[in-house]
Amino acid sequence: MKSVNRLVILTIVFNFFILIGAGHGIGFLGLIELLGFKEFFRGYVKFSLTGNYDDRLFTSATISVVGQIILLFAYYKKTFLQKFRIIYVGLFILFFSFIVLTIDLFNSNLDSFSFWTGTPFLITAIILLVRTIKSNRLTLSSDEIQQST
Repeated sequence: MKSVNRLVILTIVFNFFILIGAGHGIGFLGLIELLGFKEFFRGYVKFSLTGNYDDRLFTSATISVVGQIILLFAYYKKTFLQKFRIIYVGLFILFFSFIVLTIDLFNSNLDSFSFWTGTPFLITAIILLVRTIKSNRLTLSSDEIQQST
């Protein structure tokens, strides 16, 4: 379980540190997550799933915050089955936000830049997904053995 918790934290951190093209420079997706709420209340933010990179950036950051918070809840859960279900939901949301950010991968340099800098997140998230699936199978099979005796 300790290795799953480490992977949860690494997944959140790597998602936070995906590099994005912003203005005339680069920054972290996490900065948009933190500063995006201020811009949202000023009315400067556009939400779009298929628009240009700048519009999708705030959408992706907002969705990403939700996924990160859900994974943090999973970190503190003690029941294996609940923990794994929450991890699946959090990973699905983080994968969706990554797809929204890089949907135009082959036609946009900014999308491809974010995709390649997001590969540590993808690798860690896939390892987390595989490890929770394996652990979930072991937990379920041990429960079946205990119920049959």
